[in-house]
Amino acid sequence: MLMSIPGIGIQVSMCILTEIYNINRFHNEREFAHYLGLIPTCHNSGDKKSNEGKTFRGNKQLDPMIVEASWKATRNDIGLGMAFSSYLKRMKPQEAIIRIARKLSNIIYSVLKNERPYQPYCWDK
Repeated sequence: MLMSIPGIGIQVSMCILTEIYNINRFHNEREFAHYLGLIPTCHNSGDKKSNEGKTFRGNKQLDPMIVEASWKATRNDIGLGMAFSSYLKRMKPQEAIIRIARKLSNIIYSVLKNERPYQPYCWDK
């Protein structure tokens, strides 16, 4: 089922299944993204606020794989590609791909939780 997601092949899907073992240990998409390390980190000091792309915590094996899969997914999935191009209008490509990786983690969570293959949105209906 994971291989139905654009950008996810057999190696990445096997690593995901091996590392997370049971998707039911995560209560929601945010917990799953936090486990992967795709939660924005923020540093606040007085009046200064800084938000960065992702936290340094997270699974060290899955995090880079999800980011790399996101690059491929932007080329193979119309919805993710459109989201990526809209992010590029206001941020660097490296920051935009982290946002796409977060969207991809939500898709992965949904596929595993619902036990159904990924169905992209159909535009022609």
